[in-house]
Parts: sequence; C-alpha cells; structure tokens
Amino acid sequence: MARRASFPIRWRIGTLLSLSYMVWYLDRVNISVAGPAMMKHFNWTAADFGLVQSAFFIGYALTQIPGGWLADRFGGSKVILFGTLWWSLFVFLTPLGVTFGLMLGIRGLMGVGEGVNAPTHAALTAWWMPKKEAGRAIGLYYVGMQVGTMIAMPLTVWVIVRYGWQMCFYSYAFVGVIWCAIWYWYGCDRPEQHKSISKEEIAYIKSDHDPAEVMEQSTDWKTIFTNKLVWGLAISYFFNNYLFYLFMAWLPSYLVMDRGFTLVKTGIFAMLPYMVSVISSPFGGWLSDYWTRKYGAHIGRSLPIQIGLAGCGVFLILAAYTPNAYAAVIYLCASVGFLNMNFAPFWSAALTLSSKDGGVIGGLMNTLGTIAGVVAPAITGLVVTASGNKFEYALYFGAFLALLGVVVDGVAGRVRPIDFTKLVQKEGIATS
Repeated sequence: MARRASFPIRWRIGTLLSLSYMVWYLDRVNISVAGPAMMKHFNWTAADFGLVQSAFFIGYALTQIPGGWLADRFGGSKVILFGTLWWSLFVFLTPLGVTFGLMLGIRGLMGVGEGVNAPTHAALTAWWMPKKEAGRAIGLYYVGMQVGTMIAMPLTVWVIVRYGWQMCFYSYAFVGVIWCAIWYWYGCDRPEQHKSISKEEIAYIKSDHDPAEVMEQSTDWKTIFTNKLVWGLAISYFFNNYLFYLFMAWLPSYLVMDRGFTLVKTGIFAMLPYMVSVISSPFGGWLSDYWTRKYGAHIGRSLPIQIGLAGCGVFLILAAYTPNAYAAVIYLCASVGFLNMNFAPFWSAALTLSSKDGGVIGGLMNTLGTIAGVVAPAITGLVVTASGNKFEYALYFGAFLALLGVVVDGVAGRVRPIDFTKLVQKEGIATS
C-alpha cells in the first residue's frame, strides 16, 4: 500500500508543471529583452522586429487545438515532452537566422513546439486536480510564468552585456532539456499511474468530476464548436492576450525607446511588473475557486476576469498619459498585475465547461489568444514606427481592447458545464 504523502502528489505534479511554465517563459521572453540588440545587429526597424515576434505566434496558433486533442486522447506526458524538446531546439537555432526569412521560419517553428504546452497543461490538470482546486492549480502554473519572466529580464541583460545577445539563446535552450528529464522520471498522465500516490488521494481527485463526463469517451466536436459559452470565453481571451503579448513583446523596448532607460536599468525595471504578478496570479486562482464555491461557476470564473481586464486597462491609460518614467513603471506594475489575475479563471473556466475535453476547449481558447499574439506585436510595431518611435497610441489602443474585453465577457462569458448527455446516450456510456 502506498504511503500517504505529506505533500500531496497532485501538488508535486502541479509544481513540476509550474516549473514547466517557468522554462517556457524563460525561453520566450529572452527575445523581447534582446530585441534592441538584435534590431541593431540586423538593422531592423520596430516593424521588422514586430513581424519576427508575430512569426512565433503563427506557429504557436497551429498546434493549439491539435495539442489539446492529442493530450486529451493519448495523454499529456508524451505531448509535453515532445513539445518542450522541439521548442528548445529552435531556441538554440535562433542566432543562426542570418536572413530575415530564415529568422521568421525559425521563430515560427519554435512556436509550433510551444503551442502544445498550454492545452496540454489543461488536459493534465483535468486528470490530476479536482475541479474545486483547478483555479489554485492554474494560478500556481502562472507563478512559474511570472518567475520565468522575472528571471529572464535581468539575467538576459547580464548575459547580453557579458557574452553577447546570441548566448541568451544558446544557453537557455538546455533548461528545457533538464526539465524534460525530471518530468520523465517523476511525471505521468494520470494519478492512478503514479507509483507513490494513495488510493485516498485518487478518490479525492475524482470526487467532484461530473459523472456524465466519462473521460475516455470521444470528443464531441460539434457540441464544443457550436457552443456559445466556449466562443464567449475564447473571444474574451483574445482581448486578454492582446494585452499580455503587448507587454511580453514590447515592454523592454518601450522602456529603452520611449522612456530612455539604459539596457541595464531596463533589465531591472522590466522585472518589476512580473514580481507583482507572482502575487496576483495565484490570488486570481484562489479568488476564482473561492467565489465559485460561494456563488457558483459563473461568478467565480467570470467576475475575476472582468476585474482584471478593467484594472489592466485603467492603469495602462495612466501609464501612457504620465510624463514621469518612474510613475509609468508603477502604473505598468499595476496594469500587468491585474491582467495576470485572469489566467487561472480563464483556464479553470475551460475545465468547468468540460473536464474531458478541457485540452480541446483550452486549445480553441488559446488559438484566439494566440491570434492576439500574432497581431499585437505587429500592430504595436507598426503604430510605434508610424508615430516616430512613440508608444502612447499603442498603449491607448491596448487599453481600449481591455475595456472592450470586459464588455464581451459580461455579455457572452457565462460559465456552466456543457451538457454531454446526448453523446453519452448515443455511445451507451453509463453515468451512474
């Protein structure tokens, strides 16, 4: 009989998935910090660099739904291991993009590998976490995202200053390989496959799964893709991620080009918003779970999203308007902090709609979120170039989309479990 773990196995798996997010964003953010050096090296304009950023998201969008489906049907471990090794290879190859076209191809192929990550995390969470803990679990994952981003900002500056911008790609590529080795040793697809988990913990994990959602049944594509709740969530996520990728792709360059910070100072100040988010990300997950228990899934999953988007938009307007560079950083800290409250409610909402197809729904949601990642860096680069390297109009437009997202989520973002009764009856699957 397995010995009861003092620190539950499900939360050890959750910690490993959080570390996966940390590696993921360490490998993603380095190009944002290296942007000014790369633009100088390759003689790119801001619009050129925006296109390079967008190429990543084109590849990233292509594997969202396939990645979620593969993880739902065949298990997340194989998918996440393959994806991590794939993107790590193309992180390593980035400095070899000596022509503009080759760089676009390398970054696009890197995106293909990273695209399976978020929906695979959702699928693994559906197996490993009871629904009542989904918000906290996903909030923990996004702590890893914030820590990875926070580490990447000053560390990448140090690597660039000491060894050149190329080294931040060569060296970071191996972190993903190390994570894969750890997951291969300890991680697995389902609780019952883990060698150390107790029967009591397995029973607890399955305690609030909907009995109508037989996890092994086939994907009901028609129900998912015609469900207005799924599309309302996905469209809201588009607006959320436009802001997220605006910050991710352009915050360091904004501090250098618009606020006159040195590269070293940028490494320090660009880290601060993500330090705030280390607190706000798990808080958003805790708040979402708490309100879900107290007021139901709609309030618990939707209201934190609306608060986060509204706060993000208001403080982004203040950051654009103030003439004081340090006040702008403070406002940006608040804006990013509010925004990063949202990820746990969004992804736990996908699992609330359906645990069995959480990967597919998360993949669809993140496809629209990734389209935002394609357009946000490019639009921002074009606006900045057209305005003589000034960012305020790009920030005002982002704030407008944040507030529009509040409206869309309020109108179309209702969250309740999808009714799979017809599919269950059709396939003759027992639900009792």
